Amino acid sequence: MENRFYHWITGKFPQNYLIKYPLRGAVIVTLFSFLFTMLYDPLNFHGNQIFSYPQLMGLYCLVAGVTVYLLTYFLKLVPYFHSEEEWTLVKEILSILIILFGIGLGIYFSASLIDPQTPQWTFHNFIGSQTNAYLIGSLPFLFSLIINISHKVHHRSTESTYSTEIEANPVDIAEEMIQIKSKLKKETLEFYPSQFLYAESDGNYVVFYLNEENEIRKKTIRNSISQVEQQLTGQPYFFRTHRSFIVNLEKVTGKDGNTSGYHLNLEGLSTEIPVSRQNVAKFDELFPLKA
Repeated sequence: MENRFYHWITGKFPQNYLIKYPLRGAVIVTLFSFLFTMLYDPLNFHGNQIFSYPQLMGLYCLVAGVTVYLLTYFLKLVPYFHSEEEWTLVKEILSILIILFGIGLGIYFSASLIDPQTPQWTFHNFIGSQTNAYLIGSLPFLFSLIINISHKVHHRSTESTYSTEIEANPVDIAEEMIQIKSKLKKETLEFYPSQFLYAESDGNYVVFYLNEENEIRKKTIRNSISQVEQQLTGQPYFFRTHRSFIVNLEKVTGKDGNTSGYHLNLEGLSTEIPVSRQNVAKFDELFPLKA
């Protein structure tokens, strides 16, 4: 049970809509916060001599929206939060907490300009700003988070039959471990043939996409795609579809295209893998699947 819980929170998770699209997220947070404060007046605020109550709330909500956009943009520059393909529930929750804390800071520091009559730079105001940010700003993030959790639970339940079979016999005992050596011979990547989905060239590296414990994981090794292809000689279902791609034909679920080239669909992946024109005939010979 603990192992399943660990893989659930550290496995691939859909990215929050407001984080995935920073500008849209900023607009949603701004509008939602403004409408919420207008309808419910949860903060018990009043206008001041400069701004009416709606104007005051509008400015604070605008500060919150701008903060969401800037923090989301800069979070994506941080390596830990950069890749959507490696997004997890832990990263989701951590990023939301960071953004909400930033909203609180933005409100706290902007208060001296927006509402100068209120005493500033006090610990009480700081706590109040953080509390308001987490109570109101968290709602649109939580809405998207709940939808994503529901989607993941449903997705896993529809695959329960396959998951049970994989857990009972994750790797065919007759399979031999594949070892891919790096160009510098200092590192080795190991996996079973049934775990391999595809490999993609990325400059001086090759990125492998593997199905490990029912999760799609990326492994990178320093090498060329041509040298990797040579090391995979002897695997009858591994095929070089394109100058940058090698695919496990047993994982292909469909294809689109014509004699000018195909796009392949693979198990558990939304990414489409290209088949170049010069490889179409050989692909059809090895994988006679009708489009």
